[in-house]
Amino acid sequence: MAASASPHEAAPHPLKDKSGPTYAELLRFGVVIPYFQRQTGLLHRALSSICAQEYPPVQVVVVDDGSPRAAAEEITATLRSALPGLTVIRQANQGVAAARNTALDALGEEVSAVAFLDSDDYWDPAHLRNAVVALSRGADFFFANLCVEGTTTDWFRNLARRDLLDNPSQAPEAPGIMQWAGSVAGLMVVKCPIMTSAVVFRRALMPQVRFPRTLRGAACEDQWVWWELLLRSSAVMYSPEPTVTYGAGGVGLYQHASFGSLRFLVGHADWIRYMCHVLNEYPLSPGERRFLQNRLGEHREAALFSALHLLRRRQKNTLEEIMYLWRDDPVCAASWCVALPKILYTKLRCAFVTTGRRPADADPRRASGAPPAP
Repeated sequence: MAASASPHEAAPHPLKDKSGPTYAELLRFGVVIPYFQRQTGLLHRALSSICAQEYPPVQVVVVDDGSPRAAAEEITATLRSALPGLTVIRQANQGVAAARNTALDALGEEVSAVAFLDSDDYWDPAHLRNAVVALSRGADFFFANLCVEGTTTDWFRNLARRDLLDNPSQAPEAPGIMQWAGSVAGLMVVKCPIMTSAVVFRRALMPQVRFPRTLRGAACEDQWVWWELLLRSSAVMYSPEPTVTYGAGGVGLYQHASFGSLRFLVGHADWIRYMCHVLNEYPLSPGERRFLQNRLGEHREAALFSALHLLRRRQKNTLEEIMYLWRDDPVCAASWCVALPKILYTKLRCAFVTTGRRPADADPRRASGAPPAP
């Protein structure tokens, strides 16, 4: 991070020296696509949506992160012809954060704005044009509304983010583009509406931005980055009209992790780390701080129940994940020590109600779900 008076100081916006239309003509988009899929046709669909953009990018970087279905199989001669700036990089599987970082490293110096698109999502033709309008009117950070594939309700309404839809602040000389007038925390803390494939930002805002690889479940590494970009932004604008479709059929990570899987525990560990980071590093109101502390407690409790379930099933690597979580968040270990006696007491009471025996007579092995003693 470059030294400055403030760690979140924004780079000067080009509009201070250039008129809007001139700056719009100078915008050069680079698109970042991490790729790891098993289903045929998803990357082809995403790239086709880029080809259909009313304002095309100058570079598209696809990083094949050791995908079971190679990216090269999805890219036809027609796509290559339509996207002369297409670059495909294949690497050993390292996770979505590493894949995005590889793509960011590969962007050319001519790229002045960065757009993200996950390989199972796709854009409406107006998406980048709307970003041009926003960035040429002073925005450093732009995001769009979206729809989930197979549904009709848009994301902002689904999250009940009425503040983005009811009486929004119209951006100057930018029809259909709204400007966020609240705080960064007001946008990020409760029901964050910003999805990765909907984001475009001015590259000079933070040229060295990279996604944290310490978050292994792909649950919130993007929100970590949004905080850094938003706090540096002189203006944040968005499109309330959906121009992104969130794909429902691709390979997910945390969003497809179910209770009883090790990935479920890893996902909660990621959220715990992220929330601790936000509480320690960013400006929050007392109400926002209380909200995050309550959510943090919920994730710690969910991680505890997940860990107990995995230990009971003797799931491989569970102890390693628990120690990783405790090293990263010692308060979590303390909270578990407080919660465990309550859980054991509840189990013993359930055993008493079920069997009619006093809790002292109940077999704790049976109460915890383990086989009865011989």
